[in-house]
Amino acid sequence: MKTVGLNDTVADEVALRVMNYFGYQDEIIDNALDHDDRRLFYFLQDMKILSTRWEETQLISGRNWRIFYWSFNRYNIEKLLMEDKSVKRQVDLYMDLPESAWAHALDQKGMT
Repeated sequence: MKTVGLNDTVADEVALRVMNYFGYQDEIIDNALDHDDRRLFYFLQDMKILSTRWEETQLISGRNWRIFYWSFNRYNIEKLLMEDKSVKRQVDLYMDLPESAWAHALDQKGMT
């Protein structure tokens, strides 16, 4: 979040706030948001982290009703993460081990 001038503490708070709404889902309904969080979501939409969509349905009374949804913009999130050099990347621990580490384990088991 350094691209918008947020320090790590604030960025963590924003991430937790957003994840509290989404949980394990990629999309949530707008009605779940309170006013302050909706403003935060619009801010994240401006950063292209979140996107919106809506669908329209007709009520029994004949009125049209719009339902708004928020979703993660995964492509732009990945792009931002790749551009941010300060983000710690997950590394495959086993791929980074030297060959000697594997040989040592075999020597200890008496398999050489």
